[in-house]
Amino acid sequence: MTQIIQTYIDMGSSATKCLYWQGQPYLLHLDPQVARLNPARLDRLMLGGLTSQEPEDSAYVMVGSSAYAIGALAIAQKGDSGLALPKRDRAVYKILATLGVIAEKTLAVQDSGSGCEFTAQLGLLLPLEEYWQDGKELKAQILGAITDFSFRGRSLFGQLERIEMQPEGAGLYLAKGLQLARAGVGIRDSTVVILMFGHRNLSILTFEKGSTPQETNSTSQGPGFVEYLKQCATELPGVAPDDPALLEAVLQGHPTFHIPGRKEALDLTRACSYAREFYLDRVNQFLVQWLPSAEVEVIVGGGAAYFIRPELEQFFDQRGLSQQITWAEALRQEMTDVLRGQEGTAEPDLITSVRWADVYGLFKTFMYSAKPTQAR
Repeated sequence: MTQIIQTYIDMGSSATKCLYWQGQPYLLHLDPQVARLNPARLDRLMLGGLTSQEPEDSAYVMVGSSAYAIGALAIAQKGDSGLALPKRDRAVYKILATLGVIAEKTLAVQDSGSGCEFTAQLGLLLPLEEYWQDGKELKAQILGAITDFSFRGRSLFGQLERIEMQPEGAGLYLAKGLQLARAGVGIRDSTVVILMFGHRNLSILTFEKGSTPQETNSTSQGPGFVEYLKQCATELPGVAPDDPALLEAVLQGHPTFHIPGRKEALDLTRACSYAREFYLDRVNQFLVQWLPSAEVEVIVGGGAAYFIRPELEQFFDQRGLSQQITWAEALRQEMTDVLRGQEGTAEPDLITSVRWADVYGLFKTFMYSAKPTQAR
């Protein structure tokens, strides 16, 4: 009997976040980096003990004659977020790696030299622009690649049984729909706005009376938290805005920033003050332009929103929206309860739960749907 993989994937710029089902829900996290590998050098990786590590820590796929490392292995191979690759190819390699990790963890492939056959039921969250522009092409590439690829040297042969593609933020909308349904209210009776405060951009998705987001009322062109970091870096000579140490220092609220090899510390407090003012001004302009003036339900997601939560709450209050705002953390306790049976799973902290809320909403909706949407 062909084995089944059911998985729901959020391929965000900060990480690939996945929930999959194997008798119970499990979490899977992969770093976003992708690196092209030389197939002739794969034997050296094997000799280095690659396959003795956890699959998510040493993930690589081969499609045809090409090999790609994903996540932690890509970081070790000096990979980036795969920006040199076409974005659809990047997404396909991340999806194949996710399927490979799950297959190795759950299916009978560990000792199988002949490979493994499986069917896949996929739910994908895509950046809004990619959802509009690339959905059909991405599905076609997945259909082609999944039939014959290898993961960490093991052959896998997959068949795509079902695929559900949604824009990032739709998981929060779907979870809201289930909540309203339990109260006897149809979500199609309301206009729901999703605000996703991400690292690369700020997106607004408007679901007007149940309709999908349109280019006239939705966009992903708002300022991401990277704009804050860029502005911050202009006040810190020699510091790059994409330096992970800068992001960590900002999030931890450090008053100073130290550059290796330099004695004097830089004044991070002043830099952050300027950056916060700049970022808030851009966010405010975007929200004034795009947030509907009519009565709407607003769901706020994305980790960056919590960094400026006091100012956002003041903005919503001034617009008379305070009673219509739901923050993504509302799903935190439910997520904790659902995942409680997973060994070693502790209650997620606030920001972690917020970052996983979107894919959890997608997982929840389609895992427990009586009649899942078929691939189309």
